[in-house]
Amino acid sequence: MPTFPFDFVFGVATSAFQIEGAWDADGKGASIWDTFGHMPGNVDGDVPGDVACDHYHRYPEDIALMRGMGCDSYRFSFSWPRILPEGVGQANPLGLDFYDRLVDAMLEAGIVPNATLYHWDLPQALQDRGGWPHPDSPQWFAEYAGLVASRFGDRIPLWSTLNEPISLWVGYGMGVFAPGIADPVLGRQAMHNGLVAHGLGVMQLREAAPEADIGLVLDIWKRHPSSDSDADQAIADRDEDTSFRFFLDGALRGGYGARVVDTLEREGTMPVVRDGDFATMSQGLDYLGLNVYGRVVVDAQHYNPEWWVTAGQHPSGNYLQNGMEFYPKSVYDAIMLVRDEYADDLPLFITENGVADGDGLSADECLNDAERIDYIRGFLTWIARAMDHGADVRGYYAWSLIDNYEWAAAFTKKFGLVHVDPDTLERTPKASARWYAKVIEARGF
Repeated sequence: MPTFPFDFVFGVATSAFQIEGAWDADGKGASIWDTFGHMPGNVDGDVPGDVACDHYHRYPEDIALMRGMGCDSYRFSFSWPRILPEGVGQANPLGLDFYDRLVDAMLEAGIVPNATLYHWDLPQALQDRGGWPHPDSPQWFAEYAGLVASRFGDRIPLWSTLNEPISLWVGYGMGVFAPGIADPVLGRQAMHNGLVAHGLGVMQLREAAPEADIGLVLDIWKRHPSSDSDADQAIADRDEDTSFRFFLDGALRGGYGARVVDTLEREGTMPVVRDGDFATMSQGLDYLGLNVYGRVVVDAQHYNPEWWVTAGQHPSGNYLQNGMEFYPKSVYDAIMLVRDEYADDLPLFITENGVADGDGLSADECLNDAERIDYIRGFLTWIARAMDHGADVRGYYAWSLIDNYEWAAAFTKKFGLVHVDPDTLERTPKASARWYAKVIEARGF
């Protein structure tokens, strides 16, 4: 049976926008997701994330839930517009005070804080100035990173700069996420600027928190061609090159690979690269965070760039209640891809992994979530196998602690180990939370 070392980190993960609520409380500025969610037609049911899970007021209860599970660590994110309502300039003291209380409460509970600087909630004030495609965006982020690092660097030992920067493409290149712009040229520039911002953020963190471990979090959706045809393989290569390999190349190799450049030049979307950009983005890292949920099977004849809505359209037959494929080996493949192709000595964390409930489940079915237990067990088994094969994996964070506001899906996709009643916001641990607590205690199953 899979077992893990005593110092292996077991935790849970969330993000500020998805759980905090209090969207305009105590001096907080609007984020691009606040604006996006308030526009009809952008999110499921036109329900904005104004309240979310009200973690802003209920964080002691949520930390108690983590402590009850025995979590070693909590991966959370700072809300940029809660700290800097205009994105730069004058800080919001009440926003900083909230995170002081949150971090101190974690430490008092014996839970290691793992902080993400940016989890998709750009201040709307900066979007009004051009957003991530703007050439000044890396400097905006550097100012924010420096402020947060100087305030909290003495208490937080684990940091990441950006979470899943491919979201910049989905928001600026495809228009599916905030800010809802569908311009491929802007999308690629936003991705590039995000990597430069990451590098500047690392510099700020190194200066303010020299003892901390600093990383970058990427989502790895390995593309599998549906056949051995050249056309299917070409689609798989292109999709990897313009998603996670773009960021792996930039952050770990100090420049974009020839295949990435060729693809972007043929698309006419090669971003403007300024002198020093590649050196800035390729700061040394202490770890890389991998968010892994599954794989993507691509078919040149039936290609859909919105691959997340194509569940059930390839022939594995191993589907979850929510329609997605259950393919736990994807985490092993992601770990080995990074180790063998990019950085064989770089420690790794699985910073997100989880599954949404199926649609239309009863309250009892949501609480007795045997499928989530099977899902996490499967992925942990393959993580243990990767470690047996020499991979340096230091920890695992389940997504998510509580049912949260799942971006454009609003409250229709529930990933939590803990159920949140959408009307009362009452928290109720699911069967998976009790099972995960036993895994943490036993360091395996």
